Amino acid sequence: MNKSSIFYTITFIFIFAGVSVVLGFLWLIEYDQQNYTRELNTKYSLIANARLLYFAGVINEKEFEEQTKNYNKMQQIVNPKQIRKILFSGDVLARVEVNNGLIEIISYDNQVYLNIIYDGKINLYKDQDYQTYRYFIIKAIAVAVICILILLYIFIFKKLKPLKALKKQIDKFAEGRLSDIEDVSTGADEISQVSEAFYQAILQIRKLNQSRQFFLRNIMHELKTPITKGLITLEMLEDNKYKERLDGIFNRLEILINEFAAIEQVTSGAAFINRKKYNILDVLDEAKEIAMRDDNNIRIFMGESFFVNVDFKLFTTAIKNMIDNGIKHSQDGFVEICIKDNYICFKNCGPELNNTLEYYTQAFTQGTKQKSSFGLGLYIVNTILEAHDMKLDYDYKDGVNHFYFIGLDNIIVKE
Repeated sequence: MNKSSIFYTITFIFIFAGVSVVLGFLWLIEYDQQNYTRELNTKYSLIANARLLYFAGVINEKEFEEQTKNYNKMQQIVNPKQIRKILFSGDVLARVEVNNGLIEIISYDNQVYLNIIYDGKINLYKDQDYQTYRYFIIKAIAVAVICILILLYIFIFKKLKPLKALKKQIDKFAEGRLSDIEDVSTGADEISQVSEAFYQAILQIRKLNQSRQFFLRNIMHELKTPITKGLITLEMLEDNKYKERLDGIFNRLEILINEFAAIEQVTSGAAFINRKKYNILDVLDEAKEIAMRDDNNIRIFMGESFFVNVDFKLFTTAIKNMIDNGIKHSQDGFVEICIKDNYICFKNCGPELNNTLEYYTQAFTQGTKQKSSFGLGLYIVNTILEAHDMKLDYDYKDGVNHFYFIGLDNIIVKE
């Protein structure tokens, strides 16, 4: 059990309370035994002394009854057989020798007896006022308190148990598994109310996501139709610079539509189901193509080629965004791509970012007029990298911006 868990804390509190109750009642029993023993010793001492004085003829019967009137529940045992059984089978708790006699306190069969031997004669008395049930009551109360604590613990544990189910649903939400989230409310208490409110919020998010996806897909579908018609119409025109320019525009629009689809996939939290093995050079070539940049603006430095396990469309989109941003925000119109064992680095000459990288990886962050922000682009790049178990990092050295794709070894396919 996690030591920071509320269940661990509650369990510890109840165990501590239970141990404290047990120790408290053990102390109470011990204290009561000592106190009751002192009372009995005082009582038996007074009765024994009075009996001895009576037997010696020092006091008469009336004086004896007057001295022992508060302890008159002492029944004399006269049955010889019973006397022998008590004397031979009982436990002697205390024994005191006096002139011409002996005083014994005997315990037998959960009863206490006072034995006074005077001039060789046995006088055995049963204490009818002895509380045989005294410690049983204390023990019964202790057991009852422990049982109440256990029942209370079980009750609280059951009341808090839905928190675990709610945490599982929240974990699913964090993983983007909205369709797997269930309603785990079980009653009308506060935890169930929170669970129900969370589930209703998830239902609303599902509706919003469905509406957004439906809207974006319709928009992309409607845009693709005129683009396709435009490309078909271009094929009917004679080759000239205007046709070439229009062809580039339509192709660029088609690339943007595909990028919007990738962005929609990233922002909606959809699963990356298209991760396959690709050569890193093919990934770079595709990124340059969709960025519509040639080698005059891009310098690539790497060793031997290798294969990576990525979602081709999304990963090329991330590299394409870094190429676009690097060229657009550079002072010399160049971006340099360095590929090492554990990272891909994008370098461009330009001013340092005004804020931290975390600021620019937030959605819809806008830059200043000095072009120090890459807006939504870095948010998309960061999200794609996180889906590939990588992260985006930044450094500024000697007038050069360095953007890193850290964790390249996580996607490299080893031969």
